[in-house]
Amino acid sequence: MPTEVEQSRELARAFWAGKPIACPRHPGATLTGSFVQTTFADHIFLTCSRGKETLTIPQRPKQMEFYDQQVEGFVENLQRGDAILCYRCQAKMETAAKENPETGVTDYTFTCTRCFSWGRWVGKPELAKIGKD
Repeated sequence: MPTEVEQSRELARAFWAGKPIACPRHPGATLTGSFVQTTFADHIFLTCSRGKETLTIPQRPKQMEFYDQQVEGFVENLQRGDAILCYRCQAKMETAAKENPETGVTDYTFTCTRCFSWGRWVGKPELAKIGKD
């Protein structure tokens, strides 16, 4: 079951990609959306075609996918025990990790809890070394 942050990330990602958005509460229904820009609280406003429910996803700053080196930096920070904060808005990051015990390869997904920017890194954590050979 995805967390609320993961669900919001995927809804925002689908909106910005221009893909159809399935309503998480009503099977078969779709969400229509618009981007609302205000002085201090930009957001995506999604409305269900069936239930007339609305979802609001904050988007200041706008969601983006992190670059590979940024995500590798998150893995390094995690290994050192440092705080993992979004490079864009300095909010805390939610981390999901799935490790394959046979190979030692871990699949990390980092999601900002504020702007829902995200990144994925797959590999052996001890090999995450930015700028080192």
